[in-house]
Amino acid sequence: MSKNGGGNERRLAALNDAALAIAGDLDLDRVLEKILRTAARLVGARYGALGIPDGRGGFGRFISVGISEARADKIGALPRVHGVLGSLVTEGKPIRSRDIRRHPRFSWYPAHHPEMVEFLGVPIRHRGEVLGNLFFSGTRRGTFTAVDQRLVEMLAAHAGVAITTARLYADAQQLAILQERGRIARELHDAVSQTLFSLVYEARAAADQVGTDPAAAAEHLSQVQQQAAGALEEMRNLVLALQPKSLDRDGLAATLRDHVDGLRRIHQAAIEARIDEADRLAPDEQLAVLRIAQEALHNAIKHAGPVPIRLDLRHTPDATRMIVSDEGPGFAVKTMSRTRRTVGLHAMRERAHAIGANLTIESRSGRGSIVRLTLPKRRRAST
Repeated sequence: MSKNGGGNERRLAALNDAALAIAGDLDLDRVLEKILRTAARLVGARYGALGIPDGRGGFGRFISVGISEARADKIGALPRVHGVLGSLVTEGKPIRSRDIRRHPRFSWYPAHHPEMVEFLGVPIRHRGEVLGNLFFSGTRRGTFTAVDQRLVEMLAAHAGVAITTARLYADAQQLAILQERGRIARELHDAVSQTLFSLVYEARAAADQVGTDPAAAAEHLSQVQQQAAGALEEMRNLVLALQPKSLDRDGLAATLRDHVDGLRRIHQAAIEARIDEADRLAPDEQLAVLRIAQEALHNAIKHAGPVPIRLDLRHTPDATRMIVSDEGPGFAVKTMSRTRRTVGLHAMRERAHAIGANLTIESRSGRGSIVRLTLPKRRRAST
């Protein structure tokens, strides 16, 4: 057996091991990261990325290897679905090049982006639909081979199945939630209708007797008060049943991703999200971070208009950091009316203060807005 043949067998064995490791895993981000890292290792690539378009010119999910967080912050916004990356999605064909800069669809690298020369890109497909792309650069051999391309294509097929499975799972979960909410809505309707009917009856009886029999009228009014209190308690219980439990069940990262996906569908918002898996945050910290993110995203969608919005949540050894930014018209924070500042911004500051975090809001007219949250490690929950 040749040396090269033995190397190919080892790579195929590693690919098989990766396929077995991700089989049945419903955590899409974890599966995609395993696929990306396995592919980068098998083809000897220094840089690699996996992107899933959001349908509005950006990437809804984008993960990378080989680029540090510090450099990623300097590069700034995630790549858009155009040029070479867009070609992988629109044409659905692999691209293997010794020098991607000579490709007719290549445009330019942004500032601080590493200079990538050799390139291997493969679309992620499932049953004829292009769902995303895998691409790599920085091989020591100076070029990617046909065997490298085939290995990536095989892993891309696994990625396509994982993305489709995750979508079907999410749809099933959504259907279950809607069915449960429908059941609770029917219970709420029945309970409220009966209680309101009784309240109206008692109120009419009290009105009829207020002039002739004050004691009887008072008794009817007492019944109104008791029934109203009971209805309020029942209403609260039913409303609590409608509240999402995903934060307790699935954690901060999954809840935030689901929320972002919902905003994209409902508002057609171009939100780019980079979300670390949840670190050991206490329940009150998770809830505060979630609510601050929701408020910041809501403000961006409402006031920034149809512009790119970015959510970045990272856990580092010293702190948890979250940034929500947009490229909208911005505003002058100091001159904003007290009413507008109180509704959302003050609530975010109060939540941050309650968990010992620092919140800053930066915005200038015509320069967009940035909400930064820093939660120091000393506040983390102990194991």
